[in-house]
Amino acid sequence: MVDGWYFSHVTALALWGLPVPGRVDRGREPLHVSSATGRSVRRPAVVGHRAAPVPLRLVDGLPVAEPISAWVRSGQLMGLDDLVRTGDALAGSWPPLPEARRRRLGDLDRAILEVGRARGITSVREARALIRPGVESPKETELRLLLIRAGLPEPEINTRTHDVRGRYLGKPDLRYAWCKLAIEYEGDEHRRDPWRFRQDILRRERFADAGWRTVRCTDDDLRGRRADERVDRVRRLLS
Repeated sequence: MVDGWYFSHVTALALWGLPVPGRVDRGREPLHVSSATGRSVRRPAVVGHRAAPVPLRLVDGLPVAEPISAWVRSGQLMGLDDLVRTGDALAGSWPPLPEARRRRLGDLDRAILEVGRARGITSVREARALIRPGVESPKETELRLLLIRAGLPEPEINTRTHDVRGRYLGKPDLRYAWCKLAIEYEGDEHRRDPWRFRQDILRRERFADAGWRTVRCTDDDLRGRRADERVDRVRRLLS
């Protein structure tokens, strides 16, 4: 790395702790390095990009493009769902570094306009239409996309929920308040953490006492036959 070079595209997203395709996490994607000096970046296992200067931050001492700047330039390197997951994370609360979370949707819109005709920007615009604030995990994004692509109404996301007496019940991952249906994604951490496991049970009981049904989902329910079964169950409960 020389002055004027910085990590960009999907490499920057990974350094920010944002969701990226599995091949990037597993080191099967070359590093992406951009140059604002006009000099080509030529290194083994590196994809070089020439780019105008962009806002940079240091992450563990490394010069890295800001998260939104890296996202809008990654359209040709990520599939639509990956772009939505990353966008949801930018507008959500869960990424580990504060600079990479709780961004306003208007910030994403401005970045899309400013980048102009960058490669893959059509995919980024398509992903932007599916991004929602308030998402708290990539699996919540996958679950929401599964439901709406099956033609179901779009659920509310992580909304504080109360019973008719005003008692706080919890904040389901997804909900359809009009028919009292909550949908929860449960990763393995829900069973490995004793406190979380017990709190999940108490919360489900509170919702049940208030007349809510809860559909529980795991990673196996996000694809294939199991996904079809989960969608059918939600559809039956909605009707």
